[in-house]
Amino acid sequence: MSLHRPALAFATFALTLAGLTAASVAPASAAPNPDRDIVNKMSGGRLALLSNSTGEGAPAITLRDPAWNYSTESWEADFSAWGGADAPNTYTATFKNEAANKCLQPSSATPARGTTIVVKTCDGSQLQKWSLIREMAGDTHTGWWIYRPMVNKDLAMSLNRYNDGSWDSLNLNYAQPSSDRLWRLAANNSPVANS
Repeated sequence: MSLHRPALAFATFALTLAGLTAASVAPASAAPNPDRDIVNKMSGGRLALLSNSTGEGAPAITLRDPAWNYSTESWEADFSAWGGADAPNTYTATFKNEAANKCLQPSSATPARGTTIVVKTCDGSQLQKWSLIREMAGDTHTGWWIYRPMVNKDLAMSLNRYNDGSWDSLNLNYAQPSSDRLWRLAANNSPVANS
């Protein structure tokens, strides 16, 4: 009987992830999820790279103007771990910009409040991993997530300031479920309703 418990636990985990994917809130597996928009709840802006740059260290921004259609707004999300029984609302993920072929990370190896967010060559380091925690309303997941760098989970990816009404700069700020720090994945160029 004890031989069946790991298989049952894995099957339950797989079904849970599959159900979350069907609800457009999390991955179906650890396999990469390509061609995704990452959308901010407060502005509705789509995560992209400043001036559509694909260079090393290009800063991440959000595009609010629908007329701005950047190739760098398409991301591959790779969910590598679930928090398990101790953290059932938490996942670990990396985000690779498809146009740049580089991964999202804080600009500093020791990020603090105000640190900018950039893309750099993917290296599998903790600096390029993000801890995602669900925003909950009571026992219900709203569909939005807080993206926290694994190297400092007290911080979260946040809007920083509006720039000429069409895009926002980003930085790290204290991790809390405010609209400027909430994100969700959506199929590229698909509508995302605010919850």
